[in-house]
Amino acid sequence: MGRLISITDPKKRDAQILAEVPKRAQPVRMVGPGGRPVALERLIKSTDATSYDALLKAHGSPEAISRALVDGHPEIDLEQVGRPFKNVTRVYVKPDGQILYSARVLQVVYTPGGEEKSRQDFVDVAATVGEDGPALPWTGRLFTPNEVVHKFAIVRQQQLRHVNGLTFDFLYEIAKTLEDSGKLVFVGSGAKGAGPLVFTSNGAPFRGFLEGRTSGGAYRLVLHLTNLELKSVIAAGE
Repeated sequence: MGRLISITDPKKRDAQILAEVPKRAQPVRMVGPGGRPVALERLIKSTDATSYDALLKAHGSPEAISRALVDGHPEIDLEQVGRPFKNVTRVYVKPDGQILYSARVLQVVYTPGGEEKSRQDFVDVAATVGEDGPALPWTGRLFTPNEVVHKFAIVRQQQLRHVNGLTFDFLYEIAKTLEDSGKLVFVGSGAKGAGPLVFTSNGAPFRGFLEGRTSGGAYRLVLHLTNLELKSVIAAGE
């Protein structure tokens, strides 16, 4: 199911068009030896009583756990492991295993090294892309495909489609412009396109790169989305 969004072309004209996830090819179908389809089943793997923390508390030390594993199988609950379970409810627990009945939602930011940088109350983030939002501007910032794939990790794609004859011509011209340049245009929100693309409330922020192709009287516009910039790793001492 697609969503209506508004975008702007190089001539500063804007139009409302459809953005949807491209259809994927039929996935590989798994079958058993007799040709019957394989069914996925959720089974119990372990219990709290067989976790490492529980074993450490019961035996006193990692060395004692090792001896217990050699002598028997305290890490396996023979009455529970392998049993199927359905109609379960997800619950959150404290570090000590107690059920958490209420929680405070926080926004935690980590450094690239994995250390906590800041912690604050979660703030709702409004969507920047949508039917009622402002049109995404034409930034004019062009990148070659080689630059995009070597600087950013593409995690999603959305295909832009027309909703009537006028928007067909509108999108065809954009696709033709990008194809002739051999580049992708950077897409962002805000007056100058410097803001992130947020498609749902509290959704992940993305950067976008719009690619266009044409074939005869047809076109294809794909918005490549990324939320991860690739950077080279510098070895210690360099």
